[in-house]
Amino acid sequence: MKIISVHAPKAGGTSILKALSNAFGDEFEADNSDDPADPRSQRNIDPDSYFSRRRTLRHGIRCLHGHFHPGQFDLAGAYLFTLLRHPVENIISIYYFWKELPPQGQPLHDYFLSRELDIFEMASLPLLKRLYSQTYFGSFDMSRFDLIGRHDRRGEALRKLGTDTGAPIDASLRVNVTRPSPEREALMADSTAIRRLGAILQDDIRFYELYCG
Repeated sequence: MKIISVHAPKAGGTSILKALSNAFGDEFEADNSDDPADPRSQRNIDPDSYFSRRRTLRHGIRCLHGHFHPGQFDLAGAYLFTLLRHPVENIISIYYFWKELPPQGQPLHDYFLSRELDIFEMASLPLLKRLYSQTYFGSFDMSRFDLIGRHDRRGEALRKLGTDTGAPIDASLRVNVTRPSPEREALMADSTAIRRLGAILQDDIRFYELYCG
């Protein structure tokens, strides 16, 4: 069985990468070469060509995990998996992670840093405002997914992934976790700010509730 795992940003994907890498060894491949949230990606520059690829996994690879839109793949016979996080919680995690991350040459992150955007300005950027409903999964038939897990039930999702695929997946791994901070805790407790973020991210919240509710 071939497994394709879509890594949505700050939704536990790095922990999943480690778990899948451990489980599949040399038959595992990570691919972040064409991140949909990167303005330079083919998905954004030339979507017609991107979605006409009918891409398959390389010979000898049983499991592929990374930042990509699933619509580029020939999914015949493949097991398709992703893990999603509530959009408000997710954008808060991205915001504090990006604040501490030095420039990496990624235009969206560099723009965020250079303009010193606050979280509401960041959440309003089109590629992040509809991170799920458009950037990562726009126009894709989500019923094609075999498993859409929730970040707050990650262990349950990974155990099911292991059961479904027969892979020895360690559901306890946690890496690349954004460090807690008093500023972040204060934001999470600010009901006015949370409602404002919810209004900005309403399309993604509807998407999340539809497929993860």
